[in-house]
Amino acid sequence: MNKGLFSLRILLFSFFIFSNVQAKAQIDVTSPLERSVFQRDLGGSADVTISGNYAIPVDKIEFRATPVMAGQGKEISWTTLQDKPSGGLFSGTVKMSGGWYKVEVRASKSGIQVGNIDEISKVGVGEVFIISGQSNAQGEDETDRSLALPPPAKDDRVNYIVYDNDAINNWLETPVANIQPLQLQTPWTDQSQNPNIMGPRGHTAWCWGILGDYLVQRLKVPVLFINTAWSGTSIRNWRESSQGIVTTSPYSATYQLPFQMPYANLKLAMQYYVKPFGARAILWMQGEADNYPLNTASSSYKDDMKSVISKLASDIGQNTTWVIARASKAGNASGISVANSNVIAGQNAVLNELPEITYPGPETDNLPAERKDGTHFLGATALTVLANAWNDNLNDDFFSKVRPVSPSDEPKILSVCADNNLFVNLSLPDGYMSYDWTVEVNGNVRSVKGKSISVNGPGRYMATLKDVFGNAVRTQTMVITGSVKPAKPTIREIGSQQACADSSFTFSINAGNDLYNWFRQGEEKSLLTGTKLIVLNSGNYFVRSENVFGCLSDNSELSSLNIRPILPIPITERTGPFTAEALIDQSDLNEKYDWKRGDEIILSSTGNTLRTMQTGKYAASVAVTYILESNTLTCYSPYSEQLEIVTEGPSDIVVFPNPGTRDEIYLESREGILGAEITVYDLHGKTMMTINRDLRSQIKIPVGNLAPGKYVIRIKGGNGSVSRPFVVL
Repeated sequence: MNKGLFSLRILLFSFFIFSNVQAKAQIDVTSPLERSVFQRDLGGSADVTISGNYAIPVDKIEFRATPVMAGQGKEISWTTLQDKPSGGLFSGTVKMSGGWYKVEVRASKSGIQVGNIDEISKVGVGEVFIISGQSNAQGEDETDRSLALPPPAKDDRVNYIVYDNDAINNWLETPVANIQPLQLQTPWTDQSQNPNIMGPRGHTAWCWGILGDYLVQRLKVPVLFINTAWSGTSIRNWRESSQGIVTTSPYSATYQLPFQMPYANLKLAMQYYVKPFGARAILWMQGEADNYPLNTASSSYKDDMKSVISKLASDIGQNTTWVIARASKAGNASGISVANSNVIAGQNAVLNELPEITYPGPETDNLPAERKDGTHFLGATALTVLANAWNDNLNDDFFSKVRPVSPSDEPKILSVCADNNLFVNLSLPDGYMSYDWTVEVNGNVRSVKGKSISVNGPGRYMATLKDVFGNAVRTQTMVITGSVKPAKPTIREIGSQQACADSSFTFSINAGNDLYNWFRQGEEKSLLTGTKLIVLNSGNYFVRSENVFGCLSDNSELSSLNIRPILPIPITERTGPFTAEALIDQSDLNEKYDWKRGDEIILSSTGNTLRTMQTGKYAASVAVTYILESNTLTCYSPYSEQLEIVTEGPSDIVVFPNPGTRDEIYLESREGILGAEITVYDLHGKTMMTINRDLRSQIKIPVGNLAPGKYVIRIKGGNGSVSRPFVVL
């Protein structure tokens, strides 16, 4: 098959699996993948990277890990994952104890939670095993399809990777891990391809579902199986394919195995799955073909097996423990099940010569299980015997001594907005041999090579990085749901605005997911970041958006503010027994006056005089109305000092001052008298003057021509007559 077609298939499958996240989530966790199992260390814990992206301004990312069920882990309450993330991406590595967890991530800004809480419903810290060998490791169900499928795992914590490489035999790369509970119970009807593949090539759950149940119940941690075994293969097939030699089946000299197979599946599993998840060991069960038909010599078996172990360590750059089952029993030409001591001796020799990187697996030849075809553990009863044998060998001694391969750190994407605000530059860390980006835009997926890329629109972006050995690690996914350059914001209070001197004015916008920086025209420094700006000074103002990538919008249209001048505080004085007046030192204000008694406003008038019939403490304020385009604003001065007015007394009509000078004598009535007749007499009753007018408030008595002395004034009107004496000085 064409290498490019291999890559395209893997690329498409990988990315669509990786894209299974909430669209346009404000907080989006992209790693770990659902049902990921990270290999625990000898202390029972693992470093787990939690990463993703955010679409709203945040300054802290927190996570919480809760056991899926009681007893399935050690809870971690809300804990800081990353402070001050940048560029729309977050990432943090946390130590988690063995268990099966729901992982939640939340964000906050200035101590207040923002956005959604995203979660990965199941994430594990436990045991990862690579299965390899031939059919009693792979699973064998082709010989009799009438048989019931091997039992599934009963415990949800037993997992496998969904990846069928049985047909395409891709030796170049693998897809992103799609991890599911180990069931594999699809009925095999007429299709030629097995529907129950335990990725990349295992057939059915075989004995591994049963073993998985034993392990998770005993260890209290989840398990992940990756099955690279290949039925009908000899140790020579594994050695030759590891060396790039096309190898032929031990059962047919004319049948060639696919290029680099069966070894390539094992190497790719180590490079693509063990690299990010880690692994405890390789579970090796092989030898039946070396018994029959090959009858391989023990030295040949030992040398080939050691060659495969050495080649894998060289290919991936580190040793991995091999748990080697002693297995040789197979049906011969007569269908009789026979064992082979040479094969067993070769396997034991490997264990003896490589004690640091091998561990004895079960001795399967003498297990008390019926092999219906002479070779395979067919049926639930036989598979249970095999699973028990593996479980006995994967004992407490094994888990205390075998040092696992630890998970690798997830590389971080650095996200920085370009200077022109039209692109986001995504770059990857140094130290890797190859960098391959997976880019999905509008449903179209493509691959881009390079340490960095520039993107300018909606899409999903992740990368696969390989070290010098070809070991692959994948980054978090950057999700961009809108334009890289933010939309120009619009100030709600458009155009010219005004405010009183003793108050402020608030400009605001319809907020989205960005930061909003406010400026005064002519000044470079931002006044405030927020959705509102409270202004105290006149000027022209604008706002600019900044998204989580650091990209800036164009400036908004200007909005101006005119702060009106401070209004003078009026001075109040009593101008009569029942009147007071408010005075200011400015003219042409077209002002109004508000009078209050205590806290009650009793009069609003364009005039500055107050006439009252009630004793109390009075104060006045100036009000001026300004019109700017269609904007009307009324400003008020502070109230004057209080003026005390006492109006209680026996007289409703008062002459004052009394005595008074000839030009400054007034007459004032508590209540208005319409059509009053006012007559002044001397003490002899002589009429000195008579005037007729409405006595609405106070009037000045025209006594300028009167000689100093005593006089009487009579006011007639309102069905009554009142006389008052007064003295002219």
